[in-house]
Amino acid sequence: MKRLLIIFTTILLASCQSKLDEQELMQQNLSTEETLKAILSEEYKETLGIDEEGRNLLYSFYEKRRFKPLWTKKKSINATGEELVKLLKHPVRFGMSDKRFDLNWNDDQPIQNEVVIVCGLIRSYNDLRYGMLDSTMTHLKPVSYVALKSLDTLLDFSNNNYAQKIISWGPSDSTYQFLANGLYRFVQNNPIEEKVRELKTIKEDTAAAIAGTKEILISKGYLSTEEATDSATFVTALKKFQTDHGCNPDGVIGTNTVQILTETNLHKAQRIALAMEKQRRKKAYPNRYIAINIPEYMLRLRNEDTLCIETRIVVGKYENQTPELTSGMHSIVVYPYWNVPYSIASKEILPAAQRNPNYFEKNNMVLLQKGDTINPHKVKWKKIKENSFPYRVVQQPGYKNSLGILKFDFYNKYDVYVHDTPSKGLFNTTARSYSHGCMRTENPVDLAKTILGLDENVVIADSLDTLISRTGVNHPIKLKKRLPVYVEYNSVIVNNGETKILRDIYLRDDNYLKVMFPDKGNMNDAN
Repeated sequence: MKRLLIIFTTILLASCQSKLDEQELMQQNLSTEETLKAILSEEYKETLGIDEEGRNLLYSFYEKRRFKPLWTKKKSINATGEELVKLLKHPVRFGMSDKRFDLNWNDDQPIQNEVVIVCGLIRSYNDLRYGMLDSTMTHLKPVSYVALKSLDTLLDFSNNNYAQKIISWGPSDSTYQFLANGLYRFVQNNPIEEKVRELKTIKEDTAAAIAGTKEILISKGYLSTEEATDSATFVTALKKFQTDHGCNPDGVIGTNTVQILTETNLHKAQRIALAMEKQRRKKAYPNRYIAINIPEYMLRLRNEDTLCIETRIVVGKYENQTPELTSGMHSIVVYPYWNVPYSIASKEILPAAQRNPNYFEKNNMVLLQKGDTINPHKVKWKKIKENSFPYRVVQQPGYKNSLGILKFDFYNKYDVYVHDTPSKGLFNTTARSYSHGCMRTENPVDLAKTILGLDENVVIADSLDTLISRTGVNHPIKLKKRLPVYVEYNSVIVNNGETKILRDIYLRDDNYLKVMFPDKGNMNDAN
């Protein structure tokens, strides 16, 4: 037993001696160059928190400089170093993950801080330029470093424009640069350490909801303390806040309003960083295309960088979310049939038919079974269950058709498309998520005429008007060339040169933020 104890003690002492002690390093009477060389030694790497590849790269870089630091002396750091430390202690301001800076800062050891700064910067260049998530966007890429030959140029901050240089490492694309500069300004002007606020909805606790909402609106600059005592002014301020954040401006403190009121500045910053990540991996659009942004409720048709038409749309409810997809529009259908999806037929039409079989005639619908038309009055509706609905339902063309008078068709596995709608009033609302997943467009005729004109189709504007005048007559129009369609989910956009943070209507952003910012990815995580 005594021998085992001696062996264990010997091993322990040997391991302690092989690791350079941080306190011991600080007490040694070493020159600045000797201190830097010691910090980059094999023995010190564990204290530094750096991997072998990074240590070797840094050692080679400083060895070329004869271990002369860039911005520090043994006990002090210059203005450039201080500014970089300040900037990089919150890397989210550049859209970077804290995980890339998972190194050990030491306020008592300026030279160690310089090494941490340099390591973080040379880890981040590739993230900023090419993205930090893998192709599936489900994992962070492994850390990668810039080549040794590039470090002198990369680390030259002699022009004192520190932030702009780091931002410039990302893509030169104007949208990306707007987002990057918008994120930097946002973090500069807002405390990202903002704590999570608890807020009740009006239904849960009226008094607490009103008091809490007033406090938040005051803190965000939408209301002054004096104005908060006036009910009408308070409601006006709340409606303005709801409008600015893509929520229906109804002045009611509901679930959606609570979501946007309690979102922390840290989470907003992370969502801008996610928008930058998406922009890095985005392929260039073709010369002519339709882009649909789900959280913005907008459709835009562009040709040769010209905005030909933009129109408001209605998208799917939270329970019936509109999917992201890329496809090609192949036809426009005048007075389309609506082949009612089974889920809608079994969950919504079946209960209506059980209450009154006249539902089909009233809504111009036909009931089919194996291709044969079935008389709904002869069906024993009470015996049919939701999970065993045996019929197919087709709504006939016409103004009552749920697809309206025009359908814009493109192949996709989700069986969604763009179409007209008889429910025009929904376009007057701010938050337009009401459909079963398809996208309803406000100006279908103008959109169709624009598409047909660009397509140089035999069916021109006047011809389309003629077809529409033939009420209820189904007429598909095949496009000469497929029109690319991009259905996207961008909850942070650039609008007139300003970054606009929309409501994350399907709460999809957090799936990515949990990967990019593993410890801080949830909306309600405090810093």
